[in-house]
Amino acid sequence: MPEQNLNDLRNDTPGAATRLHLDNAGSALMPRPVIERMEKQLKLEAETGGYVGQERTAAEMDGVYMSLAALFGGKTADYALTSGAVDAWTRLFYSVPFEPGDNLVTGYNEYCANYVAYLHQAERRGIEIRVAPPGANGELDVAALESLVDARTRLISLVHVPSSSGQVNPVAAVGKVARAKGVPFLLDAAQSAGHVPVNVDEIGCDMMIGTARKFLRGPRGVGFLYVKPEMRRRLELAFVTNNSAWVATDRFALRDDARAFEAWERNVVAVLGFGAALGYFRDHGPAELMARALGLADRLRSGLASLPGVTMTCPPGAYGAIVTFRKEGHDPAAVKALLEAEGIAVNVASVAHTRIDLEARGVDTTLRASPHYYLSEEDIDRFVERIGAL
Repeated sequence: MPEQNLNDLRNDTPGAATRLHLDNAGSALMPRPVIERMEKQLKLEAETGGYVGQERTAAEMDGVYMSLAALFGGKTADYALTSGAVDAWTRLFYSVPFEPGDNLVTGYNEYCANYVAYLHQAERRGIEIRVAPPGANGELDVAALESLVDARTRLISLVHVPSSSGQVNPVAAVGKVARAKGVPFLLDAAQSAGHVPVNVDEIGCDMMIGTARKFLRGPRGVGFLYVKPEMRRRLELAFVTNNSAWVATDRFALRDDARAFEAWERNVVAVLGFGAALGYFRDHGPAELMARALGLADRLRSGLASLPGVTMTCPPGAYGAIVTFRKEGHDPAAVKALLEAEGIAVNVASVAHTRIDLEARGVDTTLRASPHYYLSEEDIDRFVERIGAL
């Protein structure tokens, strides 16, 4: 990336001047256009009230759905907005009409919020949870996953990138399995959207979810879901709200698009901020931005791996912008607190986040550093040097 382009990105990021932010997998620093759009809407609502503020920005709100389709595939009508990634995922998952004796197939590095929902449905509906293991290279074994799918499989559900490593699951290969078997495929792209390419048409998933606050650099409190039209006809909404029409005293009518999954009430300020974040991502060239994020992650991974006393806790083939490691003799939580006091943001991933994977590899807690495109190479090298000095 040309130096001027990087300088522009950094100048657009107020927090970059005072902090070294390596927690983009948690919550990224928002760029200035996002902040300014939210401030403008908040001022409008303070002057006119929330309803009028929403009415005046209706066309811009519709543009958020258009941006989602432009970035991730599908059609505008296939997207809905929610209060977050878990909210989006839950609305889809709990609408799958499981029956006793059915099974779902997932992966060894599944996220905790998803897996506890599987356990809940196993207890509540009598379904079986089948877990595809990693192969010899540490990557999800697609052949093993395919062997778990049978006539009673009602869902394949995977994360694209787990929260505790930079492993990128081979979701396009899983999409081919799902299509061949006629089984719905739900993809959790919360940790991939914004730094790993996500296209629902190319992947072949029937449902997908994501969030604003991570690598897309939007505000907290906004998530989104995608569900293709054929899948909407197969789902049974877990609940309906006044986003559906009460057409008679004894009847209601669902919307015929994905917004049937929405609640009418939403944080318009945050949604418009998310729209600005999507616009920023599109305007600056998603392919170049994602390539830069992955390149910085590779630099970070290599630098940390070269340090004495550092153990990398990512699987060997990991290449996403989530880098996990431990420093011998140092508790990850204590290191996080020490670095935060110095203006360096990292996070801690624990076995509670991806229990099956981390338990199998004997990892209880690990430091998680997640760079993004607005950081410089010097930022990465400074962080590596700081870890080496511990």
